[in-house]
Amino acid sequence: MKFLLWIIGLITIGGIYIVISQSYPVAFVGWQSISAQNFNDNFNTAVFYYGKVMETYNKNATSSIESINSPAVKTEIKRAVMDKSIENILILNELEKRLKNSELDQMVKNKIDEILKGQDIEKQVATIYALSLNAFKERVLIPEARLEILQARLMLENKNFDDWLASAKKQAKVVILVPGLGWNGEGVAVK
Repeated sequence: MKFLLWIIGLITIGGIYIVISQSYPVAFVGWQSISAQNFNDNFNTAVFYYGKVMETYNKNATSSIESINSPAVKTEIKRAVMDKSIENILILNELEKRLKNSELDQMVKNKIDEILKGQDIEKQVATIYALSLNAFKERVLIPEARLEILQARLMLENKNFDDWLASAKKQAKVVILVPGLGWNGEGVAVK
């Protein structure tokens, strides 16, 4: 009996940890998951960035804030963030088929070093994205570098990236667990 209570206690503590740390999945691409924390971090970054853009280009700041807080805008941002997260997984999976991990890591590092060469963008990144430079690299620069590497590889093979992506999305086995979002075989759609 004590053993059973001990097991139930461990499962309960584990469940609480998973919920608090947001490490539960909100989507699956094949067997790879997108965690709630990753999704929420990217969503919050996108909302912050969108707010900064609206603040910069829309002189009526009150309507900008109202626009960002509207359910339709937040749903569209969630849709776009989920779609981009799925695309990032598909791109990484394709690159891992084509390149050794060490080769890919070095190519990504070289691209990022090239972008950041001689620039101190930490303050700008904090202002525009509300991210540290390391978080910006992880969430924005690394996925963008991978995208550019795959685009270049496909171009060398006389293939179109958009065609490849459309085909990869159609073949992908995607399950989305976020209420109001679904997978239609071409991308994330609002239900």
